[in-house]
Amino acid sequence: MKKAIATTLALLIAGTIAPVAVADTDSSMSDGQLAHAVRVSAARSGVSLSHVFVFARSGQVTLIGWVPERTQVALAERSATSVDGVTSVNNLLSRGR
Repeated sequence: MKKAIATTLALLIAGTIAPVAVADTDSSMSDGQLAHAVRVSAARSGVSLSHVFVFARSGQVTLIGWVPERTQVALAERSATSVDGVTSVNNLLSRGR
């Protein structure tokens, strides 16, 4: 399980570092700004983000990590979806121990 999470994180990080071949002119926010906006939205919704990574690329957002309560998994996804510029959310969050 830890190896799978580490591998997934490595792939996601590599994907965010690689240059984008085609610029998305429809989005006014950079990937970093979009990820930050998602984190702010989730925090305002009451999601504990201390063990959550947020990755954004061309409007596609991935949430990975764990939250203390099961209800926060769905809440994080809903709050991410509500952010302008987000086109899809890949929710890989789980309830922590």
